[in-house]
Amino acid sequence: MNKLAMRFAVIRFMPYVQTREFANIGIILTCPQTGYFNYKIEPKYARLSRFFRHFSGMVYRTATLAFANELERIKQVLEASYGQPEAFRAALDHIARPREAIILTGEIGVTSAVSEEQELFRLFDYYVCHSFAKDQPEAVLTRQIQAMVRNLKPAHPFYYEETLGDKNGFHAKLPIVQKEESGKVLKIIKPIYFGQKDPAEIYHKSDAWLAKIKRLRQQGYIERPAILFPYMPPENPERYQQVALNTVLKELADHDIYTVPQADKQAIAEFAMA
Repeated sequence: MNKLAMRFAVIRFMPYVQTREFANIGIILTCPQTGYFNYKIEPKYARLSRFFRHFSGMVYRTATLAFANELERIKQVLEASYGQPEAFRAALDHIARPREAIILTGEIGVTSAVSEEQELFRLFDYYVCHSFAKDQPEAVLTRQIQAMVRNLKPAHPFYYEETLGDKNGFHAKLPIVQKEESGKVLKIIKPIYFGQKDPAEIYHKSDAWLAKIKRLRQQGYIERPAILFPYMPPENPERYQQVALNTVLKELADHDIYTVPQADKQAIAEFAMA
């Protein structure tokens, strides 16, 4: 069967517009050729609560309901347009326009598939469910803090997903690195997830990154830049999780690595701007 050309936009939840942090929460999919327009939005706030801990779940539900109602109105208008392809293109362009709101979309993408409905669920699984997968919280946390830092205006620029070291020897990719024009590293920000259920995994995570920093220092790839690890702690930690967290935070501090909870956005911004 022939594949259909489709356009889509990822729906984002951005509760703190100032920091530009967001999480993917849904998909809008259109197929102008067949007159298809539909969407899927994550209904439960619980998945996001570990990333936006101090934000009200009720506000999330109210905002997503209002956005879904807007999409339903557009859907009804399109049904009355008798499937004119231009109307479907214009509708998604309108929805994806830049806006200052807690619910918005990313840039429009294109895809192709045999079934519109199957493609909607595939995109939702890829962009939304994948973001909330158990092994992905650190990636989500990293994107959030990268977005926040990009919104700042420091004296020296930050670079993202920067590899430090020797490509033919030891090297490590760092998510946020500030450099002088000469290439000297001034600051490193490495968001890190310490919310593992098994305390041993908290130790392993910290040990792995501490070893990378120590080797970069020992081999002269970085001198003594300011290093910050914004961390996500366990949610409602059990005693052994808390012991593990306290231990690794002290070890990192002993090696001149600053740590702050990821929720302390002011401290992260102050570090980046100092």
